This record gives sequence, C-alpha cells and structure tokens, in this order.
Amino acid sequence: MNTEEVRDVLAELHKISGFRVSLHNIHFEEIVAYPDTHIPFCHFVHENPAEYERCRTCDRLGATAALRTGQTNIYKCRYGLIEAVSPLYNFGILTGYLMMGQIRPDTEDSAKDCDLLTRTLIPDAVKREELLSSVPAVREDLISSYAKIMRICAEYLTLSNAVPAQNPGIAILAKKYLSENFREKVVLGDVCRALCCSKSTLLTAFRKAYGTTVNAYLCDLRLKEAERQLYIKGRSLGEIATAVGFNDQSYFTKVFTQKYGISPSEYRKEKEKEHEDSSLR
Repeated sequence: MNTEEVRDVLAELHKISGFRVSLHNIHFEEIVAYPDTHIPFCHFVHENPAEYERCRTCDRLGATAALRTGQTNIYKCRYGLIEAVSPLYNFGILTGYLMMGQIRPDTEDSAKDCDLLTRTLIPDAVKREELLSSVPAVREDLISSYAKIMRICAEYLTLSNAVPAQNPGIAILAKKYLSENFREKVVLGDVCRALCCSKSTLLTAFRKAYGTTVNAYLCDLRLKEAERQLYIKGRSLGEIATAVGFNDQSYFTKVFTQKYGISPSEYRKEKEKEHEDSSLR
C-alpha cells in the first residue's frame, strides 16, 4: 500500500470537512488516519474497554450497511456523533473502508442530544461540556456533500490501486465461484466442496465480507441476468428462468417480483413500451 499517498488524501479530506478520516482493512482494523489521534471526547470513550467495543460494533454495522448498497453510508454513533463509511474495491474485490467521523451537526438540537446521550457515561456536567466542546460542529447541509466527496476519494484510491487487494480469502473465492457458476444448479454444498471448507466457515466469512448471505447473493446474480435477458425478444419466461439457474418459473416470478416490485412479464412490457416511446421521439 502507498501509505504516503493515502495519508495525503486523508489530510486533504480532513482539511475541507473537519472530519477525522481513516482507512480500515476488510476486518475494519484502522491502518492509517488523519489526524493520527482521536478527538478528546472519543479518546475518553475509548479508554473504557466496553465502550470501545460498542463503538467498534456500531462502526461495523455501519460498514455492513454500506456493503449492502455499495455506497457511502452516513449514520450516528451511540452518542449522537455523525460517521460516514464507504467501501473500497479493487477489481470487484473488497479491499477495505474509508471512514469519516467524530463530528456533529451545528444545531442546538444536536448539541442537546449529544449532552443527553452522554450523561450516564460522563455524569460530571463540567467534564461533559469540556469533552463535548472538542467535537467539531459542521453545518448540517454540508455533511452529505462531504460524504459525496469522500466517495470520490474512495473511488480515486481504488482506481490508483493505492489499496491493493489482500490475498484471496474464502469469501472472495466463493464470490468468484458463484459469479462463474450461477447459471448451474448450485447449492451451498457445491461451494463448500469447491473451496474445501465447512458450511459454517463459508457462511460466516461471506456475511462478514459482503454483508449478505451466499444464497441471497446467488439469487441476486440470477435476477440481474434475468433482467438483462428480458430485453431479448422471443424468449419465454420459462426459458429465461432456466437459463439463469432457476428450476421453477413460478419461483423465478415470485423472487423477481419481490426484488423489483413488478412481475417479469410486466417488467418486459414496460421496457418494450419505453423503447417504443423513445423511438417515436
């Protein structure tokens, strides 16, 4: 990893936003950050081992939500501070996370909420006020803009290969196997045999890496391919279902409708109408 280049990006991002910006590996362990130290409030919280673990759990949940969408996720920590996390990829492989945080919106309500949420942790009002005053207050309308800039920085780090992929693990190999074989009659046991691992190991590793289950990811691959094939005229729904790995057309219709809110036949009609309308313009 080009640590110097990454640190420069983090420093510039901090300069314009006021957020503490950090880079984490796929296990959500911090690799490099700017500034190096946490703000006094977070430093105080992290001195308590139990509170530190709760913070890490909150951040991991935020990262899992970002994985589900592939986009930057903005969320609040247990004490009302704003955090944002964006996944980093290298050729489709998760390589880590870019994170910004340790700020609050510059509003009276936000200040009151933070004070209320920290009263049990910091009973002394004077001490509480002193620590909370270390939390940067950022204009509320700028927070989402900063998060978008962070996403651009994440894409830059990906494209510049500043954060290369680690050696392939079970989750990465499973994802590759599914991408290559989803049209076949794949079941969980097939993946485990191909990777020489137990079901529990595979399920745990896959959910930790991608925030979803093996079966859900497999179904999503099939539905995306089915969506593409619905544009092809002359192919029946039964043929499409079979071609993308579904054994039963009824089940294909059910899961497609659940995901897209419309049946495959209705989806095809809408796309054909959109194509006809665009041709008339």
